[in-house]
Amino acid sequence: MTDERWRILADSGVKVSISVETELNMGMGRPVFAKCEEFGVKPTLSCDVVSLNSGDLITQARMGLAFKRWADTEHLNLSGKDVEQVSTTALQALEWATINGAEACGLDDIVGSITVGKKADLIMAGGQDMALHPVIDAPGTLIYQTKPSDIRHVMVAGRFVKRDGVLVDHDLPTLLVEADRSAQQILARIRAASRDLPGKPRDGFDDLAEAMRANLWA
Repeated sequence: MTDERWRILADSGVKVSISVETELNMGMGRPVFAKCEEFGVKPTLSCDVVSLNSGDLITQARMGLAFKRWADTEHLNLSGKDVEQVSTTALQALEWATINGAEACGLDDIVGSITVGKKADLIMAGGQDMALHPVIDAPGTLIYQTKPSDIRHVMVAGRFVKRDGVLVDHDLPTLLVEADRSAQQILARIRAASRDLPGKPRDGFDDLAEAMRANLWA
């Protein structure tokens, strides 16, 4: 988008969700952290195609932070200069995944931060993984060292849905077997019902994008 269109969107109070892992792996261009910063839009994070990507926001925050730090210092590297200070903190990346997302959904008055009066929607990480010790900077440990398997407890509105690393009221091994069986059944039905489809026309995606732009800005 042009800067003019970014300004229109920013003045309209739009929210921007950045699916870092998907956008980088599918070659969709630079995730738009810089444009969000330039126009005063708070970035949020999403996972998008969880059937192919990791599907957890900690990974998105880690990749997003790494990308933004690289992009912000690329000009220094290309000019042969040393980078003396990172541009974005782990705490800021944590905000992309928490309070910014809650605000984008219109829920920041009830979730998104640990605040008196808000719902107890909490994720608690920790355990015996050597990578998690010592905790010198908590946001940094969470963003850079924590894996999904390190999530010990999850609370939704004050109720445990995961405790001591185990889902509450769910039989995970049975769910995994059912998920595998369901996938095989779906794929079998697709193979039985499918036929060869014509390929997309030359420049088909470009034509579609142009039509969408014309309708959006008409």
